[in-house]
Amino acid sequence: MRLWVVSMECAGIAEAGGVKNVTYSLCKEFAELRHAVTLFIPVFGCTSFDNLEKKSVCPDEADSPAVPAGEAESLSAEVALCGKKETVIFTRYISTSGGFDVVLVNNPRFSEKEAVYTYTESEQASDSAHIKGTGHTDALYLDALLQKAVCAYGNLVPRTDIPDILHCQDASTAVLPAYIAGNRAFKKTVSVVTIHNAGPFYHHEFSSIGEAAWYTGLDAEILEDSMNGSNVEPFLIAARAGAHLTTVSEHYAGELMDPANMQLTDGLSYIFARKQIPIKGMTNGFDFDRYNPVDKECSRLPFEYSPESGDLDGKLKCRKFLVQNIVNTNNYDSFGIKKYGHLDCSTDLTKEIFIAYHGRITSQKGISVLTEAIPDILGNFQNVRFVLAGQGESFLENEIIDLARKFPGKIAFLNGYNQTVVRLVTAVSDFAVLPSFFEPCGLEDFIAQAFGTVPVAHRTGGLNKIVDGKTGFLYDGNSSGALTAKLSEVITMKLLRPSAITRMIKAGASSVHHEYLWKNVIQKKYVPFFKEILKKSRI
Repeated sequence: MRLWVVSMECAGIAEAGGVKNVTYSLCKEFAELRHAVTLFIPVFGCTSFDNLEKKSVCPDEADSPAVPAGEAESLSAEVALCGKKETVIFTRYISTSGGFDVVLVNNPRFSEKEAVYTYTESEQASDSAHIKGTGHTDALYLDALLQKAVCAYGNLVPRTDIPDILHCQDASTAVLPAYIAGNRAFKKTVSVVTIHNAGPFYHHEFSSIGEAAWYTGLDAEILEDSMNGSNVEPFLIAARAGAHLTTVSEHYAGELMDPANMQLTDGLSYIFARKQIPIKGMTNGFDFDRYNPVDKECSRLPFEYSPESGDLDGKLKCRKFLVQNIVNTNNYDSFGIKKYGHLDCSTDLTKEIFIAYHGRITSQKGISVLTEAIPDILGNFQNVRFVLAGQGESFLENEIIDLARKFPGKIAFLNGYNQTVVRLVTAVSDFAVLPSFFEPCGLEDFIAQAFGTVPVAHRTGGLNKIVDGKTGFLYDGNSSGALTAKLSEVITMKLLRPSAITRMIKAGASSVHHEYLWKNVIQKKYVPFFKEILKKSRI
């Protein structure tokens, strides 16, 4: 198959949330199976070129009038958007780490942004209206620009380059199937849109038909048929255009088609159910080789160890490294993070029980549940230490900072993002707490299990892939009381039955190393699904 993947982010190129890992792994694994894969992604201020190598066009393309002499490595197009013309330059690369083609979509509206979706601290310093952590004010414009650019690219390349499958990642690219539906170049292309998150604030919806028409240029009939209240929804536009909808776990697919989950989906689940729009659930895989703690070149950890075999000595050495070199020192500037609080620990670091949170500091992730539970846990267990890492909503960050000050020596908050730091926070801990209100798939539970850290999660969405009592712990009812009760249970088990925890560590590490490898997910789920929808489209 020839596959085009369209995404705002990709691991190693431009990173933001969990979409980056899915995008990279899909492209890499399909390419390794000898499918022709091309990723389309904008060039942001944060874009890294470390793993990209420029690609020249093949000889027959060089003779094409679409490729001017001397511009073998790039193409350009004019895109009509919101009453103006935008020039877009496409630069072609190869991912040296993944083995797939990459088309970088260049335009100043993208490159002036320092991050993929939200403003940074320095952008706020330059313009007080661009508040750190909030979404770009021109996000709808950026979405439309990328999607219309990809559509225009189809008119520049030979017919043999047009994809069999156009795979769009999340709401920011979900209107693209409607654009290509009117383009003869794509008449044999089948569209797939993966819903990574249908929770509130993730829809990239238009506030009215007028706004949707202004950005998309689509007919009123399509837009009217894609409404959720007064809003126009990209996922509904995709379904209306004939795209196949998928999501990142079987459990989340069920939740998306359950009208009872209106609040968690901002009304979308009710519409999916009423219109009987099918959503195919395929649980994300895990790129274990990028985290394998047996090899510190892969894991980015300072010491090696093997959770699968029960060898955890390096895990304790990593704990000592984190405490001495990052948490309890001021010489951490090179990590690019802010540090709040410190940890009082024994010389024997097995005496304390470490509980980690690593992820976005947002309401969806249940941070308020965690901050309410922490005081009760610390009041009942003097040997527990909390280490939290991430960034996000300011009021939630401030809640954690206040806790670190209120409980000196027992809480450390590493505010920001650094790959080594966030991996260390998970790796050094006994438990990783995941109190998400909803979670389409979940990556942090995979990472925890790979590092020999037992996940403790709210039973929702993709977190249901944790086997309760075998590879981790699940609890029902996402309240601070429910979380406090479950954490108290697992802490007590660690104190009284440590061998049971060791068995769970081995089982969890083995599960993510073998059952959830991306290669297996691609071969057993994605390839059959893509072949099936291609076959049906050509009957």
